[in-house]
Amino acid sequence: MTAPPEAAQVLAPNLARHPVPCPLCGRPEGFRTLFTPWSPCDDPRQLYGAASGLPGTQTLVECPDCSMIFENPRFPDEAILAGYLASEEGGHDSQYPMRVESFYRALVRLKEHLPPPGARVLDIGTAGGAFLDAATRYGYDAHGLEPSRDLTERGKKRGLKIEQGTIADHSLPPGSFDMVCLWDVIEHLTDPKADLERIRPLLKPDGVFLVNFPDIGTTQARLSGKRFWWILSVHLHHFTRRTMADIMQRTGYEPFHFRRYWQTLQFGYLEDMAARLNIPLTAFIARHTPRFIREIPMPYYASQTTALARVKR
Repeated sequence: MTAPPEAAQVLAPNLARHPVPCPLCGRPEGFRTLFTPWSPCDDPRQLYGAASGLPGTQTLVECPDCSMIFENPRFPDEAILAGYLASEEGGHDSQYPMRVESFYRALVRLKEHLPPPGARVLDIGTAGGAFLDAATRYGYDAHGLEPSRDLTERGKKRGLKIEQGTIADHSLPPGSFDMVCLWDVIEHLTDPKADLERIRPLLKPDGVFLVNFPDIGTTQARLSGKRFWWILSVHLHHFTRRTMADIMQRTGYEPFHFRRYWQTLQFGYLEDMAARLNIPLTAFIARHTPRFIREIPMPYYASQTTALARVKR
């Protein structure tokens, strides 16, 4: 998908949502409603203009044929992409050093399943480049694509190899990467099957496809219900390990490894995230937490899963 020529017009308030088919199996209708909005918003600029998104704005449904969970109805693809392009993410980027360390540790934990140092790697939706920084430290030749102009410029100022745009509007040579990554990106894609099919030819025959995603099939997610912290306006699709394996197989991949993803961010940043999600008492606690405690690095698991796959032969 290419960027719309008039983002301001595309992001006009009060655009209409429209029904969409199942993004996994294509079923056109007849879905089971799981959650309805509890904090409605009809302004695409607010819904998609920040990576953090807004909670409680979506109707989520489940497909009876394949169990895929997704937003339906939703705004036009062009409005969603325009929001991503206009996004400014100083808050997300404020945790850059913590994110670099988290990514580096993830690569070390997964090393027996990944290409060796020296491999050429593409990270799609790379934000400010934290994964590229970690991958370069690991020994990879790391390249990134990022739709946000603001984050792309932040990454370039760090000396990282980042291009602005999406996988749909770049011509990359076939078979040019040993690994392609989607770190917390697939849930944002308007047409994940189409993008996975675009990615597949970029991999070398023994290349690895890595997808990290919010997992709505965990015990944490089931207990949280509609208040699950990854149910945000910018997340159009919600995968479980089962539906992730399904979409990979349908688009020409063979999944071979799943692992929980742990990361480390500052305690204060996590407090602020919880407060934005209206988790009870967190706003009050955040206001009264001493600065030295807010700056403590905090390892945590928040229902994210890393999936690895190879191209089917």
